[in-house]
Amino acid sequence: MNKIEQVNEAAHSLTGSKIKSSKGKYTQAFENALNKAMYKPKAEGSNMESASALHEIISKDLNIINLSDIVSGQTDQLLEMLDAYSNKLVDPQVSLKSIAPVLDEISNNAESLLKETQNLTDSDMDLRQIATHTIITAQTEYLKFQRGDYNSF
Repeated sequence: MNKIEQVNEAAHSLTGSKIKSSKGKYTQAFENALNKAMYKPKAEGSNMESASALHEIISKDLNIINLSDIVSGQTDQLLEMLDAYSNKLVDPQVSLKSIAPVLDEISNNAESLLKETQNLTDSDMDLRQIATHTIITAQTEYLKFQRGDYNSF
């Protein structure tokens, strides 16, 4: 036990003094260099100033999309899908079997739009009305197709 204490004391006394003196030397040199760089007096004819803190950078082109924009976009997309569906429906070259996946996609988009429309505020009542009519049209067409209303063509 006595030998262990002697080893620890010897190691501590050897490393402690060297680290302390070398650490202070390097810290002081860095501090001096930093102070010279930051507080350098302005030279005549120079436009350099001391460094200052950065301020908030404001983006001019940042467009935040609100719920009204989302519902409006989804309504437009659903109307375009219904338009494409109606064009395929009257085309004699297109089979009803090939139209079925398009109608499934229309139904899924209508369900998604319905969820988004329910979160609209009263200030967007006109948009809610248009979106609701579009959803009803899409769901009605889906039911007609599933029921077989277009098999008689």
